[in-house]
Amino acid sequence: MPIGTQIKEGELAYEKDDLATALLKANSALQENPNSFKALLLRSRIYLRSKKHDLAFEDANKLVQIAQNSGKREELALSYKQKAIVLYRRKRFQEAMENICKAHNLNDKDAESLMFKSMIEKKLQAGEKISSESPASSEEQPLLAQQISKQKPKVDWYDSKDMVNVSIYVKNIPPTTLKVDFQDTSVNVSFKTSQNTDFNYCLDPLYGSIVPSKSSFKVFGTKLELYLVKETEETWKSLEKVESDTIAPQETSLSTLGYPSSSTKRINWSEFKVDDGEEDSSQDPDAFFKKLYEGADEDTKRAMMKSYLESNGTSLSTDWKEVSQKKVEIAPPDGVDLKNW
Repeated sequence: MPIGTQIKEGELAYEKDDLATALLKANSALQENPNSFKALLLRSRIYLRSKKHDLAFEDANKLVQIAQNSGKREELALSYKQKAIVLYRRKRFQEAMENICKAHNLNDKDAESLMFKSMIEKKLQAGEKISSESPASSEEQPLLAQQISKQKPKVDWYDSKDMVNVSIYVKNIPPTTLKVDFQDTSVNVSFKTSQNTDFNYCLDPLYGSIVPSKSSFKVFGTKLELYLVKETEETWKSLEKVESDTIAPQETSLSTLGYPSSSTKRINWSEFKVDDGEEDSSQDPDAFFKKLYEGADEDTKRAMMKSYLESNGTSLSTDWKEVSQKKVEIAPPDGVDLKNW
């Protein structure tokens, strides 16, 4: 049987949740071609849904290697996203954030990556503990180091003709752990704070393009300054691009999540939860994405993304005509007070 047919049949079996048949087809395809990207991606997803996280992670790493060797940008973005999803399920949220940022940088049109990135950010902001599966031993990484910093930093910025200056106010940043990744349309900052907690701050996508090789940073006692060299002299109206399908990530703080309906009315999702500890297929991020966009047209997708992110995950609308006219306000669940950071 042709390898393409085996992969197709495996994908159909996976959609029907017939994981045994799906795995059989994926393995058969990989016997013919061990470097088949589609077959390996399918098997990683099967292992993930089967709760075989070690095997899913092993295949995800192979995916990255294959995509890097082929030089195909789309496949590399998919491989990083799959790796991020596996890391998320292993509760290694910091590493998941690093990989989903890579995926989004390679394909900034992928709304699924943007949504999943927000889900990971929620975990980081909530101070989730890193899984014991993390490579560092308990002696090397004490409990305090496993806690993610909860505090959102104060950020100031100003625009000049050739450069955008960004000040991130965090005291006593250890230079030895600081990593600043400049990309054409994004910047990612990560380091260990003086309290030995993990800090991650991501600007993606930036309002305009920058020149990574000319951009730089400087650490002060009370802040970190980024010097973003602009590609053009266009005036930046905001630090990040705010469009119908691209909302500033650092302003996104997701609280609840559910699946959209075909209703054109705004929906309150405060009764739904994400990742409540049960690892059934409905909590699989891959299954969530498929359910979220199934049958939706482009305007519906844009409406869902804009309303969901602007409302910090408290409202979801499928009516683009309605939400395109104004910002969707935050509507916290009953009994919850809204706090401005």
